[in-house]
Amino acid sequence: DVAYRQLPPDVLAGLNPSDPGQRVSEADSSEVRNLYLDTRAGKPLHDPKVRQAMAWLINREQLAASVYDGTVDPLYSLIPTGITGHTTSFFDTYAEPSVKKARALLTEAGVTTPVSFTYGYGLTSGSAAAEAKELKKQLEASGLFKVTLKGYEWTDFQKRWATGKLDAYAVGWVADYPDPDTYGSPLVGTDGTMNTGYSSHEVDHLIQDSQRYADRGEAGQDFRDLQADIARDVPVIPLWQAKDYVVTSEDVGGGQYLSDGTGVFRLWRLSWI
Repeated sequence: DVAYRQLPPDVLAGLNPSDPGQRVSEADSSEVRNLYLDTRAGKPLHDPKVRQAMAWLINREQLAASVYDGTVDPLYSLIPTGITGHTTSFFDTYAEPSVKKARALLTEAGVTTPVSFTYGYGLTSGSAAAEAKELKKQLEASGLFKVTLKGYEWTDFQKRWATGKLDAYAVGWVADYPDPDTYGSPLVGTDGTMNTGYSSHEVDHLIQDSQRYADRGEAGQDFRDLQADIARDVPVIPLWQAKDYVVTSEDVGGGQYLSDGTGVFRLWRLSWI
């Protein structure tokens, strides 16, 4: 009677709101998906200029359209739309894909092209395989990168990113609560959850300073500076922000109120008609 979350993109794209047998509602979501890069010394993506070059080549609109049938929105910063402090730092820095600018950065870095690295993904993680192929296609079309894709069973995939054994990987992130700090400290703070090896005293200071404010709006400048720093250092490349879709049968009312974008179900808003 009610379907919510984890609906395949092709199913979502095929839903017809005018179908009398079902009701479809769409709401903003705080779920995001990011591409995480191993920044450790000796790794293929250690040099910030190499990671910046990658940022110049990612086409989020194409990714959202070709892999997700337009059911997600391109994301241009660490903190998603609708959360206090959101900016578009990656769009401001890397407005449109540019092979010329990516090549200039790699030349400046003095690295041999194509830069080879391995991209890991979960074999059973929805559209992860198609997403990996699309990102590989975008990066390799420039002639500047050579991407080897490796799929892993979910448990093995988790262990590999947790132990820093992946050059690059993408996973989704759903905040426990709609606060900008949930997209800062766990994702880009020193010894963060994603284990990219990234550590910045400046970023850590901004995270700690922002936590002093009970009124999150007062921490706005800290979050804006944080997102600018991440667009500069590129330990992570934001890819997309999800939309919450709720599909109910014609016998169920209140489906449009089930989600408020925080991941919490408001089941008390549902009723039989």
